[in-house]
Amino acid sequence: MRPALKVLDGQSYDVIVIGAGAVGCSSAQHLAALGYKVLLLDKSDIASGTSSRSSRLLYCGLAYFSPDFPLWQYILHPRELFQRVKTARLAMKCRTELVKTMPERLRHATFFFPVFRGGAFPGWKVDLGYRALGLFGSRDAPLAYRRVSAEKAAEEFPLIRFMDRTRLTSTAVFREYSYFWPERILSDTALDAERLGATLRTYCAVRNLQHDKDTGWTLDLEESAPGQNGTAQVHSRMVINATGPWIDRLIGRVSNQARRRLTGLKGVNLLVRLPDAFKGHGLETISSLKHPFYMFPWGDHHYFGPTDTVFEGDPDTVRVEADEVDYLLGEANRLFPSLNLTEKDVVYRWSGVRPRTNSDNHSGSKALTIHDLAEDGLPDMLAVTGTPIMVHRHAGREIAKRVKKRLHPTGTPQALSYAARLMPADIRTESGVSEAEILHAVRTEHVVTLTDLIMRRLPTGWKPDMGFDDVERICAIAATELNWSPARQKQECEAYRAQCLENFEPRLSADPQS
Repeated sequence: MRPALKVLDGQSYDVIVIGAGAVGCSSAQHLAALGYKVLLLDKSDIASGTSSRSSRLLYCGLAYFSPDFPLWQYILHPRELFQRVKTARLAMKCRTELVKTMPERLRHATFFFPVFRGGAFPGWKVDLGYRALGLFGSRDAPLAYRRVSAEKAAEEFPLIRFMDRTRLTSTAVFREYSYFWPERILSDTALDAERLGATLRTYCAVRNLQHDKDTGWTLDLEESAPGQNGTAQVHSRMVINATGPWIDRLIGRVSNQARRRLTGLKGVNLLVRLPDAFKGHGLETISSLKHPFYMFPWGDHHYFGPTDTVFEGDPDTVRVEADEVDYLLGEANRLFPSLNLTEKDVVYRWSGVRPRTNSDNHSGSKALTIHDLAEDGLPDMLAVTGTPIMVHRHAGREIAKRVKKRLHPTGTPQALSYAARLMPADIRTESGVSEAEILHAVRTEHVVTLTDLIMRRLPTGWKPDMGFDDVERICAIAATELNWSPARQKQECEAYRAQCLENFEPRLSADPQS
């Protein structure tokens, strides 16, 4: 049973982390491991914001080497060269760490980077980029890079035959990884933080923040779980603003003079079903707009993406627009002309807002940045931008280092665990989800709504049918533990389907009998 919010009233913490996404979960885990008394909050569920709209790509980092000017001009921009090499090296380091420590949450596949006649990326430049990345790799997560001629590639990989072979001269072949389940990675991280002593409270909105030079931060909290209410006031010596694309909005509640820290970049992805020749293979390239573009295997399906457009609105309202669908389908058909993909081929779609660091660049900077908000009149508050899931552990470690320079922990250090929190061996199933798995998640993993369970605790929501055929069964099992009445069960099932229809527009009916 979920405890009432009032149990937190009057509690004091060393650090309060706001936002249970990639940065927040990792920060809470690393701080708790150092012995800090930590409260991790989110206005919704763990990994329910930007992290739930991830491209699911554990990227090798090739695009970090690609500047907006000819390579020789790096001579004139040595600082940018250094930053790009540093970022690419970090990407490969984090890639290797995740592959070694959490292989159960990842998948790997053979990917291609096509080299076209007269294209912006000739073979030598592609070779240079991947060879440079290879210097930062390891045997634990190899790139396995090679480049083969168009003719040989078509013989070895049938999907190459679907490309415009009048332009294709060769293709890079390499290994890429994906998050089978990014939400689950962050749930694992948050639950390990809790094991280390952190307090985790989801569906808890921060309504007000105040700082006193003598007593530190005071936060007014309000219950935001469906059908529940309550308030609490808590105190903290430091606050970590890990709210992703909501960072500036949270800062704006406390200071009307703070400068902008964030540039939100909207990304859209489309799931489609392709011919069997494509199964298990992916592709990365550069779009006609000079942006990264990929085709990613997802079971028997693939998805294309992303878009890259600055988003100024409320991240809660981001949705896929018709022109974005047209753009992605156009890019896919440019690569594979014979597919003739149309909107009718889209199984479902999704969009999210990436929290880039605000910079002179219109689309912001990809660099991880930790902002000390003391200069904006908010002492002992840090904010973080530019952190994809790939580098969430690195970000957590860096946040912990910053905090350690200012505060001594009140508790005892413990060893954290980067391992996946697997279901007990005796209840795991190879297909579908068992009653035991559902009950285990509900009992031990802070499930509040059916959407939490299906989308972020079980591997059901991201299937092509989004689990629609199994919603009632899962809900009925969860209800036995969560004490949901028949009316509440109906409400939860309807809410789950409505959320999917609004955010993913799946090509199926909301009628469970259809």
